[in-house]
Amino acid sequence: MIKKRHLIYAFIIIFTIAILGIGSYSFWSWTSGTNKNIIFNTASNLKEYINYDAGESKFVGDFQIGDDYTDGIHSTISLSKTSEVANLSLLATIHMDIKEIGNNMKVSPALKWTVTKGTSTNVIEELATGNFVGTNAGDTLTLVPSINVTTEKTDYTIWIWLDEAENPSDLLTGEKLSTNVWTEINQLDDAEDRFEITLINANYQTISATVVDNKYKVTHYAITTSDSTPSSWTEITPASDKNNVYNLTDTDNTRTVNTTYYVWFKDENNRTAHKSVKVTAVDTTPPSCTWGSWSVSTIGNNDTSSITLTCTDNESEITISNLTT
Repeated sequence: MIKKRHLIYAFIIIFTIAILGIGSYSFWSWTSGTNKNIIFNTASNLKEYINYDAGESKFVGDFQIGDDYTDGIHSTISLSKTSEVANLSLLATIHMDIKEIGNNMKVSPALKWTVTKGTSTNVIEELATGNFVGTNAGDTLTLVPSINVTTEKTDYTIWIWLDEAENPSDLLTGEKLSTNVWTEINQLDDAEDRFEITLINANYQTISATVVDNKYKVTHYAITTSDSTPSSWTEITPASDKNNVYNLTDTDNTRTVNTTYYVWFKDENNRTAHKSVKVTAVDTTPPSCTWGSWSVSTIGNNDTSSITLTCTDNESEITISNLTT
């Protein structure tokens, strides 16, 4: 198992994205913090043997709706170890702390993160991707676990982007996402075997969890009200699994308040991991909708009438406005 669990916090990126709608969601803008601090927190001198390049001092690029992560903003870092520790097994994990997130952002699958190997202009492979659904301020997402740190400098790029396929809308207008992105580096035995749930939370009847298995692929999950091993499992499609990390988002409107649910995962070697989470509130009321007043305008010889319908869901605090003509 773990030989030394000294953590090296290799970098912290603090950034804020402000999404502003102008007329339609064709126009967006973003801002980023200018400081990137490098903090090492370890009881050993291991940090002396880690080469780290923070790259840009802030996220760069154009933030716009697109069909993949290259249409988002990005920041690239590089990691390597010196020849003096070439015989030590060092694993790096990239995390993201959620400092602030808008109410609509945390329920929209359109806002996504992706981590790739390589630079922004020379992507080698996609390591992991996910969204912010079910996250809250104070949560930590594990983006990529168990990266083998070698003596060869390796670049990693973190992207934030809007997925056109998920139909992002003006609901994100004016909302903010503020996070810390950081790495930890562990010195491990060669026999290190990690299979655990690193994040779990419940947002009304939606349960979210992230599981990491650095030895086998995650193949099934189950959600039960018992801590006994489930007899029935739901298969995870191979396309949902990247780098042995699986992000689960499961909504069931039959879940009840003040009930503890157990989230289970099984890997291809039939090993299991589980954690419990308590649903503290349920959404039992439909949205409240109100009609606005009619507006009549004349274009050429045609009269156009418009009316606004606004619906608000009190539990999730989401307001949706549709314009009918």
